[in-house]
Amino acid sequence: MKICILFFLGASIGSFLGLVIDRFPEQSIIRPSSHCSSCKKRLKVWDLIPILSQLSTASKCGYCNVNISYWYAGLEFLTGLTVLLCHFQLLSLTETILILAGLVLTIYDIKHQEYPFAVWLVFTFVALLLSQLNWLFCCFLVFSFLTEKWQLNIGSGDFLYLASLSLICGLTEILWIIQISSLLGLLVFTIYKPRSIPYIPFLFLASIFVILCI
Repeated sequence: MKICILFFLGASIGSFLGLVIDRFPEQSIIRPSSHCSSCKKRLKVWDLIPILSQLSTASKCGYCNVNISYWYAGLEFLTGLTVLLCHFQLLSLTETILILAGLVLTIYDIKHQEYPFAVWLVFTFVALLLSQLNWLFCCFLVFSFLTEKWQLNIGSGDFLYLASLSLICGLTEILWIIQISSLLGLLVFTIYKPRSIPYIPFLFLASIFVILCI
């Protein structure tokens, strides 16, 4: 029972993070209350139950029948799982915070092809309170600033995310993350040949592998 409560608590966090991804920065994340983005119908309490509410309606709005993307349920499931891993001490609190940040930044990057600096700042500030500032973090901040100033092809947000990861990973682990993410990105580019490719998702996947396996 306790495990179920913790899982749905984590999934509820994921539900809120999904709202942030949808609304930030154009809309307030507080008002109006949760509603269907198509018909604008205000959602009732049972419509807000993480994962189950979406599965029970076959991923459709219960009022206007418009399709709802499965990434919402996927995000809720992964945040619930992350909270459980933290509870069982397979992840530290700082690792948990940064994995949640990675989930948000990954989906945001895929959906909007942008980097939400304010979202990154909130998560990283919390992670800093739980860890210690180090030289690697400062180096990546400098790289991000220089990238933004000189308008280089690599995104400054990639360096900001690496700065966050440096709070829980040493230099060796960061190098592994960069190598693995580069290989994943090259593989996807070779297969699908997209016009542009978001890099944060590959950094996130590589960081999960390094955090859990190395």
